[in-house]
Amino acid sequence: MFDSRMLAAYLERVGITAPRRPTLHALRRVHRAHVAAMPYENLDIQLGRSISLDPDALFAKLVEGGRGGYCYEHNGVLALALEAMGFDVRRVLGGVRREIDGESAWWNHMPLVVRFADGRQYLADAGIGTGFRDPLPVRDGSYRVGAFNFGVWNLSGDTWRCSIDPRVANLTFDFQLAARRPEEFAERCLELSTSPESPFVKTLAVQNPRENDMWVLRARTLTVYDPRLPGFKSVRVVEDAEAFASLLRGRFNLTLTDGETAELWAKAADQHERKLAEDAQAEALEGAV
Repeated sequence: MFDSRMLAAYLERVGITAPRRPTLHALRRVHRAHVAAMPYENLDIQLGRSISLDPDALFAKLVEGGRGGYCYEHNGVLALALEAMGFDVRRVLGGVRREIDGESAWWNHMPLVVRFADGRQYLADAGIGTGFRDPLPVRDGSYRVGAFNFGVWNLSGDTWRCSIDPRVANLTFDFQLAARRPEEFAERCLELSTSPESPFVKTLAVQNPRENDMWVLRARTLTVYDPRLPGFKSVRVVEDAEAFASLLRGRFNLTLTDGETAELWAKAADQHERKLAEDAQAEALEGAV
């Protein structure tokens, strides 16, 4: 867990004071603040940098460095902070798209389960870019969080499934309740952050859910999901490097150097052009049938 200095820095980073006791209300406050302050992003992977799950490295990047990360990083930091506040936290086995991809999906996600003395358990997860701002009960049901809907239900035994609002993504992830050690996720984390076939390597992504909208940047395409918009969403292409830098540093609150931002823009532009070419080729093939 974080020591007192690290916890104080974390609380300053997310903009809240330390809770007096590890209550459900306090958990919601911390979870909400964390998700708001630190976006989900794979920018270090795009820059070819290694991802470390070491507590000091996570602290240096997400807390001191003004950055976000992907699931292992976000939930690693959140777990360390919650433990320092006195919460009973378990890092648990997760599998995004296990419903589709089967057993091979296990280990591609590391959710958290927070337990209370009265037996209640809550799913805490800051590592899903289109996820929930508030922790969800580990109990069969549909849950409204801000403007979005999420589901949790038991599959069998201690295996559960969580669904993201289908208006945003056709996405579920499964999780189990037994505690796991952070180092157990290291091998899959390395694979997902380095393999040319990994979606985290293929496409730049920065995402952030808020109470009434979700912002999703993939390469140069920015999608905003908002029930107040016609059709529930707006989609636009980020026009140039200046707008790209402003988005990363402004709306997504990321600390990046000019050199890093320029390199990321080049990556995003290349990925965008490649996607356009792939779509045009697919349309041509479809038209020839």
